[in-house]
Amino acid sequence: MQNSYLKVFDNLFFDVEKNDEIKKIIEQASCVLDSVITRFGEIENEMTMGTSRIDDFVDTVIVLFIRKIMEQLDSINVLYSASLFEPAQIILRSLIENIVGLEFILKDDTQKRAAAYYLEHHYQELDKSEIYFNAESEYGKLIITQKGKDEFDNDCKKLEKKRQALERLIKSKTVFQETDIVRKEKLDAKKKRSRKKKKVYIQWYEVYSNITNIYGLMKETGYEKYYDAIYGGLSFESHGLNATMGFNVDEVGYSLKWIRNPEGGGSTFGIACNFSVGLLHKIYQYLGDGENEIAEFKSFFKDFVKKRDIASHNLDMIRSAYHGSK
Repeated sequence: MQNSYLKVFDNLFFDVEKNDEIKKIIEQASCVLDSVITRFGEIENEMTMGTSRIDDFVDTVIVLFIRKIMEQLDSINVLYSASLFEPAQIILRSLIENIVGLEFILKDDTQKRAAAYYLEHHYQELDKSEIYFNAESEYGKLIITQKGKDEFDNDCKKLEKKRQALERLIKSKTVFQETDIVRKEKLDAKKKRSRKKKKVYIQWYEVYSNITNIYGLMKETGYEKYYDAIYGGLSFESHGLNATMGFNVDEVGYSLKWIRNPEGGGSTFGIACNFSVGLLHKIYQYLGDGENEIAEFKSFFKDFVKKRDIASHNLDMIRSAYHGSK
């Protein structure tokens, strides 16, 4: 796809298709991401088809995680193909949260933690809906004004049906019933400790652990050392705080960076690869692969490390000297 603005403002946008050297480097990185995504896809197929299933419910949760992780790795790959390295950081942050979340589930109390995660979006959906569909709340009054009382009442009926559906879902499995009880107990305890009047929430990973934040979750899964880089460095892009970083500074002075700047892609690429392959190893351990599968993964890993390191090095070698070259 060739957008007109790329031609009109070719002095602003870096066009990787016109730079064979950088295009080759990005293709190297793409091949590595391709191999990782393929690995996840193979596991997804095995677990979906039933050839590598341990627990139907837990495996379903794992498959859903895998599909989301594949989608996010694919998104990073697509952005990299257009030299959009900085926007990929936003996806990287979410990718890591999914990977850390799944590793936390796999580490201990797997079925219970999977249940806590599975039920969480249902709880959150109801919590949000109760704020909006309350006739006495500010949001509720606004909705009534905009949509009318009849439409508001219909939405309230839908909300009640969702609440009943959640109750039926909880009753459908013993682990859901246990999780609901433990969650309510922890939520009540948290409310008693809170001195603030605002609504108290509980994260899904709090239900079966003493972890209360993402830092604790990363520490529990062995990724503590990455926390500052991910929730410090990546927060600039996530929270829109890096607009003034679009300068190149050298001995000559200041110059504007390209939009689709081809610099700085090594870090995001390397972190995405490291977290993803680490998770692959944890999934293989959960599946209990035999000696042949373990040997095959070791062979893949050895080749992966070699190609990852080459691609990371080459990405890091791209410098601002390319500014001005088409």
